[in-house]
Amino acid sequence: MRPNPSLILFLLAAFSTTAALYSINSSENYQRTIADNVIVFPRLNAKPEAANVLFIETGALKLKFKQNAESVWVAENKFKYPASSKLIQKVISQLADMRKIAVKTRMPSRFNQIGVEPYQKADANSVFVKLQGADGEILAESILGAQFKRNNIGVAEGTFIRHPKEQQAWLASGSIDIPNDLLSWLDTRILNIEFNEIKKIKFWEKLGGTAVVVRSNDDRGFIYQNRDGIGYLDRKIAKNLFGSFTKLSFVDVWPRETSEKWQSILYFEVEVYSGSKIAGQLLRGGSRKILQFSVDENTIKKITLRGLSDTIAYSELNNWTYVIPAWQADKFLEGLKVIEGGLQ
Repeated sequence: MRPNPSLILFLLAAFSTTAALYSINSSENYQRTIADNVIVFPRLNAKPEAANVLFIETGALKLKFKQNAESVWVAENKFKYPASSKLIQKVISQLADMRKIAVKTRMPSRFNQIGVEPYQKADANSVFVKLQGADGEILAESILGAQFKRNNIGVAEGTFIRHPKEQQAWLASGSIDIPNDLLSWLDTRILNIEFNEIKKIKFWEKLGGTAVVVRSNDDRGFIYQNRDGIGYLDRKIAKNLFGSFTKLSFVDVWPRETSEKWQSILYFEVEVYSGSKIAGQLLRGGSRKILQFSVDENTIKKITLRGLSDTIAYSELNNWTYVIPAWQADKFLEGLKVIEGGLQ
């Protein structure tokens, strides 16, 4: 019996297809999409509260954050100034929740397509992240690549990842918030006093001009007293003055110092209804407006007891010099109008 030519061709085609699939699947470079769904960082997932040190690196940017003895996260690269605990805790939580979804490429030539190329390159889009415990134990370590929202395998959010010592890239669930500049990691809030908490503000100049603005007990707004006498302050000016001490933030910070080149513009003292007082001065250093504060220990205690110290600044105001945005400095400068008079 002669073999059927069609059957022979079919068997040869089937054998060739099977051999090809085996070859592709056994190749290290094949990009599989097999769901895995295992936890990426099991140690961090088991004890996220143990995270004590966070390293971030991409290109020339190298950041290190650490919990100090008071369990406050500080930026080692910025004079150990307090970092944003909310942001760092969010990063820890996001890393702890990540799960592997699919195996991706092992080909270095394709790493830049998904953003997991070596992070040391100057033009790298990848970000290296590592979390350690207080004892030095590595809880999480990875190169984070491109992120996306929604894809064709039913994933709402995903991130491409790769261990820095491995070639295998993965698609993991979730996205990570990693700012690429130091300032975005800091707790940039200085004061966070509510507008209605402020009772009185006193302003004075180096040459001796003085003015006081007090919240009135009636509905007529704010009373001022300066060299021209007593009167009711324009509501817009009052709003700017009182608003300058609420939600105040900085654009740069360094340990307390005083420069002979700085020009004193305005001195001030803020009193809240609890009786607590915060004093300070606004200075000009070149094109920058600079703030320095003075707070006594009793004031810090009173503020803390009243629940106003939801920023780190209250316990640290005496230790730092702040550069503030020009628009916030303009609010402080309304105090000069009150000192100089001519408001009526």
